Amino acid sequence: MIGKIVNKFQTFRNRLFRLFPYRASATMDLIDAVASSTGTTSVVKLSLSDLFRRQYSSITDALDSLFRSDLKQASTREDTKTQTLRVTQLLAEECFSSKQEGFALFAIDCTTNSRIYATKVSDRTIVHAPNRVPGQKPITVGHEYSVLVHLPDEPIDRQLHWVVPLSVRRVESHETGPKVGLAQLEKISHQTVFKDYFCVNVSDAAYSTRAWVIGVSKLPQVVHITRMRGNRKVYRVPPLENMKVKGRPLLYGEEILLSSPSQPDFEEVTTITTRKGKVHRIHLKRWNDVIMQGSDADRTHEHPFDLLRVTVIDKKGKTVYPRPLWVAIMGARRKEIKNVQAYAGYCRRFDIEHFFRFGKQRLGLVNSQTCETRHEENWHWIGLLAYNMLYHARQFSQTVVNPWEKHKVHVVASKPSPSQVQRDFGRLIRGIGTPAAVPKPRGKSLGRRPGTKSAPRPLQPLIGKSQQIEERPSKFSSRAPSIKTNQQL
Repeated sequence: MIGKIVNKFQTFRNRLFRLFPYRASATMDLIDAVASSTGTTSVVKLSLSDLFRRQYSSITDALDSLFRSDLKQASTREDTKTQTLRVTQLLAEECFSSKQEGFALFAIDCTTNSRIYATKVSDRTIVHAPNRVPGQKPITVGHEYSVLVHLPDEPIDRQLHWVVPLSVRRVESHETGPKVGLAQLEKISHQTVFKDYFCVNVSDAAYSTRAWVIGVSKLPQVVHITRMRGNRKVYRVPPLENMKVKGRPLLYGEEILLSSPSQPDFEEVTTITTRKGKVHRIHLKRWNDVIMQGSDADRTHEHPFDLLRVTVIDKKGKTVYPRPLWVAIMGARRKEIKNVQAYAGYCRRFDIEHFFRFGKQRLGLVNSQTCETRHEENWHWIGLLAYNMLYHARQFSQTVVNPWEKHKVHVVASKPSPSQVQRDFGRLIRGIGTPAAVPKPRGKSLGRRPGTKSAPRPLQPLIGKSQQIEERPSKFSSRAPSIKTNQQL
């Protein structure tokens, strides 16, 4: 059994290795180094890993050569989209299996890479970032990345919060995270192995916009489950008899305020047991075929969805949370999703937050301090592939215990957690080998000619979203360039 799992893992690594047209060996060594290094605080220190058999300059070379079709020409967006699609198709094929729930579950969310002092990096803008300092806004300066992950259906994987990241894309300054996430979901549901399967996506309240209501309606095999804020209002679909009256037909029926809703169409009560053994009662109320208010151009009223209200009550009859949870169920096949499935699926959305935390703390997703935006994007793909290596190696890895952890319970389940797999990943790769070739030193490079002096990098403007922002003038220019905001453009 273990032999088949190891052979499958080796086959996956060989197929991934063949997808890199240039610097494939250096890229594979870099992925293994990231997957096995638990305490690396900088990218250049990865060259000290025993799995990275090259010099530190090969790290930059691998990041620059990744997803390029020709080393003699500048990389284009089309080349990157084509190469990343092939990688996504492979990752989706490896994680695909028949699901017990009858559908494949995905999650989409955005994470931030703060680059406050990187004045030479292009396309920086104001992005959201959690900030616990009282009186300060939860924002920072940098880049935002949209990540789509597949949520495995195995009970042990659920317990250990495993995910399978399939796609990562930087949100450009003129885009929004929900817009980029919708494009990622469309690609997964149309151009991967999941194209013939029922797909369900879960997201937070930022993905409950009109654009998502309209966009999901164009994906017949996709249902979108998202949280809605409790201060919004929706409308029922107007009755058919109101359509036959003279004059303009009614577009919106009865108004439903989420703060004080009307009588639901369906009610259900169920019980769940938490991980700590507490038994809670779940009150589920569902409103079928409601619509959002929109303009005549987008015709949002033609795309109904269902609304679910969730209230959790403990054994003493008190609500566990101060406010109820409102969940919108969008898509043509939304009726196939039961109330309990919608609530349980949304609860699993938080597994993507575990991936963000593990990626930033253990894989160094935010440790790249490059001046090239494209290199930063490629570094996020390296971290994504490194996490996939850990996921596929979880079935035959061993628990590695530090000396000071002997009094703790180490084995939670038959499969180790991502941190445990990362500790043992170096031993696994040294045992099964790698498709990367052994480096052959070519001698010292001639380098630059004596007297050559590179021009300083130009100062990049900070792109503001609501007002005109100018950078501080540099010592190489009398005035920093200014730009127009999105509203002015």
